[in-house]
Amino acid sequence: MLASALLGAMALIPANRAPRPWARLHRPLHLPTVAPGATCPVSQIGRINFAKYGVGKGIGPGPAYPIGFAQPGSVLQFTYPPDPASGFAGSLWSGVKVLWFVAPRYRGPVLIRGGGLDHPGRLRFNRGKVPPLEMRIQKGNGPRDRPSYTRLRAPGCYAYQIDGTTFSRVIVFQAELAG
Repeated sequence: MLASALLGAMALIPANRAPRPWARLHRPLHLPTVAPGATCPVSQIGRINFAKYGVGKGIGPGPAYPIGFAQPGSVLQFTYPPDPASGFAGSLWSGVKVLWFVAPRYRGPVLIRGGGLDHPGRLRFNRGKVPPLEMRIQKGNGPRDRPSYTRLRAPGCYAYQIDGTTFSRVIVFQAELAG
């Protein structure tokens, strides 16, 4: 309980004051832009099947993969405004469950941030009326997974920027209203 409270508090620390190793991972966002109404250049489903770890294929080249998007492709379906019976009630941010899986070959920390490509706006993560702008996955040995929520306020073309000690990747997805 104390560990999760500390991790939650760390997510609120400004980037220039983030404790190591997180400060090193706060590279500038390098998200592409997409003209409003243009086709969203979604990232491809990865080639690696993680069935032996109990999870499906993720999006992008890895080593950290978001899992749980609508098939086929990189579509995240959400409801807006948030359902009053959901854990997002009272927030302007709706949300969708996304599992993050880190391949065993990478053992370092992972920082995940993102934003809209065809409109201004950021992604947010996990819980809260005003959820955090980033998500952190601690370093570790072997495969790691992190259940989370991607929080949105509007449909459109979005991207995650995933930064590790040895890589920086952008994964593009389409967010659509469900139903």
